[in-house]
This record gives sequence, structure tokens and C-alpha cells, in this order.
Amino acid sequence: MTEGESHPPERTLPHVKAPRKAWLKIGGRAAGVGLLLAALAFLAYLYRATQHTVFIELDGLRLAHRTHQREAGAILKEIGLAVRPEDAVEAPSAEALWAGEAIRLQIARPVTILHDGMATHLWTRQRLLRDVLAEAQVAALPYDQLRWEGKPIGLDDFLPAPSPEGDSWRAHMSALRQDVEIALYRAVPFTVSEGGISMRRYTTAQTVGEALYEQGILVYAGDRFYPALDARLSPEMTVYIERAKPATLEVDGTSRLVRSHAQTVREFLEEQGVRLGDQDDTIPERDAPLEAGLHVQVVRVYEEYYVEETPIPFQVRWEPDPSLEIDLREVAEWGREGALRKQVRVHYENGREVHRTEEAEWVAREPVDRVIRYGTKIVLRELETPQGTLTYWRKIRALATSYNAPTAGKAFDHPQYGITRVGWRARRGIIAVDPKVIPLYTSLYVPGYGLGVAADTGSAIKGRHIDLCYNDDDLVLWYRWVDVYLLAPAPPPSQINYLLPNTPKERE
Repeated sequence: MTEGESHPPERTLPHVKAPRKAWLKIGGRAAGVGLLLAALAFLAYLYRATQHTVFIELDGLRLAHRTHQREAGAILKEIGLAVRPEDAVEAPSAEALWAGEAIRLQIARPVTILHDGMATHLWTRQRLLRDVLAEAQVAALPYDQLRWEGKPIGLDDFLPAPSPEGDSWRAHMSALRQDVEIALYRAVPFTVSEGGISMRRYTTAQTVGEALYEQGILVYAGDRFYPALDARLSPEMTVYIERAKPATLEVDGTSRLVRSHAQTVREFLEEQGVRLGDQDDTIPERDAPLEAGLHVQVVRVYEEYYVEETPIPFQVRWEPDPSLEIDLREVAEWGREGALRKQVRVHYENGREVHRTEEAEWVAREPVDRVIRYGTKIVLRELETPQGTLTYWRKIRALATSYNAPTAGKAFDHPQYGITRVGWRARRGIIAVDPKVIPLYTSLYVPGYGLGVAADTGSAIKGRHIDLCYNDDDLVLWYRWVDVYLLAPAPPPSQINYLLPNTPKERE
């Protein structure tokens, strides 16, 4: 046994009754296997104990590797890393490797430069594009453009970083060995002429449109270009731009910004396909010059004609009828409204009424008067009362109130105190009336009051209103509607009001 080797632990086998020779045979085999396993374990331990870790720096990636080798070349060969002549290897001594110093590798990357109709291939350790092109002896002029996978890159950019498929050094190494293809597009000079001003530009674009876009020159619908935008750009080409003027067009309720080459408002509208009616107008006028930023409004003008009808009220005509008893009425003709018609012209602008004009007026239907006949026939009738049988010629429904001298509104020492309209002393039997309804000095009979004479008036006594006078010491307050009988004889027709007012009105 070597030093450090331990004996396997003893096992206590169960007691089995067997022949002694068989037991010796099994025990010998187990001992042989145990010795073999112990030898293999020792060799593995010895192999591991004699290894050491070395470090490899591959393009900034630090890798650790366990090896028995002592030389950098043998180590690189052991890991299968094929070193090209263009690669740079910094190999430390065996003692330095043993101390932990790394083997440093700067891998040359394959680069293909597409330029001037050719391809230049090289292996380079340069990482800055400017240095790569210098090593390839390819000159990039001002305004030229470098692209990788269709995307622009600059001279001061680094070569695109590799994209390894995994984290191992082999995946990283494989990614570094993949070819990087850089395309160099040569800029060509061309001239942009716009509004009489020429500008010299450089571009790598293939067409006129792409060149203008690359230069940040905005293109609007309606602008004119020569050559066309899809024309292939050639060196020293001049691109002429004729800008359309921006203008706002407001028509038929919509407003939009358009660009046009028209010189006048009329041409602008024709270009935009706007048709004008005979009465339509524009703001500004049609012959006005079209300037940039102009707001052009189309005013749609039309007129409509209407016939307006206004009723003509009929008149009420009263006619006396001697065959009809007084205070009776009948409608002889109901009447009918007439009609006044006017022809009106309404002027609209953009659907909004601006003004209207009356152009003609005529009476389409004459009104017919309403004719009401009122009775003028006097018929005497008798009325049984506590005062006996009375003959009356008219009965009027009226509001009755009451008063006496002290309540008539004049002070006791007033010269007219207690004096009525006709000059009589106020007393029971005198009735204040509206002379337009009941003539003064008319004899009256009021149920509940008795006989009286219309001999007084009052500022509040109007229409069908009477005021019953009492003595100073027997005033009875009245406020009710009663039938008032006008006693015979009837006055002359000239003193009779056949059309009595209907105020005040009795509440039902």
C-alpha cells in the first residue's frame, strides 16, 4: 500500500453453513476486485493532483483550462485551437503559466469589403472600421457610406461584435472566424435647384426620391420634379423642384389643405374639380392671384321662393232688429277670415339664410264680416212684488252694493256731503248707476231692496253695477248679483243703450 492509502473497512459476514472451499473462493474474488478499485482511485487522484489550471484570454474573454502541459503551444494544441498567421499570441513562460499568467490571443477576423465593383478580403486584428479600411488600403471619401447588413455604420464604429451560439470558447472562437461583410457606397455629387437657388449635395442613394429623402428635403403631393422621383440618380445630375403653393380650400362644409400650381383662384378651383353655380361666389374673388397660405372659400348661393299667407280678421257688425226683443241677439252671418298672401324671395349662402325680400302681395280671399242682430223691440211685462204689481220694460242682471251718506267718501262739513248726482239728498230709494247702462231718473225695482230711482253715480259704479243708498242710520251691506227691473214707461229710443257691457261678470 502507498502512503495515504487506507484499508477498506472490515465487514462482518453472516454465518452461513457452507463448505470451507467455497467460502475461500468467494473471499478471494472480492479481495481482487477491491484491490483493483483501490488502484484506479489512486491513479485518478494522482492524475488530478498533477494537473494545474492555466488561463487563456481570447479577445477579452478569460477562459480556465486544467492541463498537465507546461508549454503554451502544447496547451493551445491540446484544446484544438488553430492559430492563423495573422493572429497575435502572447505566450508566457512555463513558470509564468504555473503562476497564473494567461496566454493572450488576439484573433484575426475575416473581413470582406465590397467597394467600387470589387471585393477586398483580409484577415485583420483591427477592430475600428477606419483602421480596417486603412489596412485593406480602401479609401472612404467624405459623404461615402458604410453599411453592414443594410444598416449604416461609421468609420469610428467598431467591427460588429460576434454572436456566439453558446458560452464556450469554441462557440466564441467560431463566431470570431465568421466573415464580416462591409459594403462601401460611393457618394456622387448632384445639384438641387429650387426656386432659382441651386445647392450642391452628395448622396449614396440610387434614385432621385431616395436622394432627396436622404438629404432631408421634404416632398409634398403636388410638387413637380425633373427628373422624376423614381429616376436613377447619376453623378452631376441636376434635380429641379417646382414647389406647389399650399392653400386652404373651404367648400361644401369641408376644409382641407391642398397644394397647387395654379396662378389664380379660378384656376385653383378648376384644378381641384370644384364646379361653381351661376350665383356662387368665392372669397377672394376668382381672378385674385393664388398665393401661398391663401384661404379660398366657396360661397354656395341659391334662392328659394315662398308664399306666406297671413289671415285678415273679419269685422263684427251689429245691426238693430226691431222684430227682436231687447237684449236678445242672433247671428245673421258668422263671418270668415280673409287671406293676405306674399311672395317672398329668401337668399341663402352656404345653407344659411342671409336675407329675404317681399316681392309681391295680394289678397287671396276677402274677409266676410260677422253680422249680429240685436233686439230693439220693447215688451212690457208685469211683476208681482210686495209693493204690488209693477210693469217693467227691461230686466238687467247687475252686481248690487250699498252705501249711505257717511260712507260716500265726503266729510260731514263738505258742501256736497249727502248730495247725489242729480242734487237730491242721499236717502233710501236712491240708486247709483252707470248712466251708459241705466239712464238717470229711471224708476227701478230691486228685489230685497224695493223701489228706487236712478239718481246718483260713482267712480266705482261702471257697467252692470248698482249701488243702493240707505239712510244714515239703517245701512244694510250688500254685495250680490240681483235682477234689476226698469219700470215703465220706457225712455225714448235715443236714451236706450241696446248693447249693454258684459262687465263686471257674474261668477258661476
